[in-house]
Amino acid sequence: MKGILSDDAIEHFVRQKPAVDCLVPQGGVLAMSPLIVHASSKVQSQVPRRVIHIEYAGCMSFDAGLELAIA
Repeated sequence: MKGILSDDAIEHFVRQKPAVDCLVPQGGVLAMSPLIVHASSKVQSQVPRRVIHIEYAGCMSFDAGLELAIA
């Protein structure tokens, strides 16, 4: 666990670790923790990419004054 990373810390982290490609076929699903360092390449087709983020939490408030945002 690295905690909350600054932009500089993320850049340093990704230079130290090799990228891992997670290829998902059309209509497939990739389930992952949104708290991992991640990125997506640009879409290579004319078909739009859809993303849904579902997060579960046991409370609405966290340390350091963080609040769960609900859309």
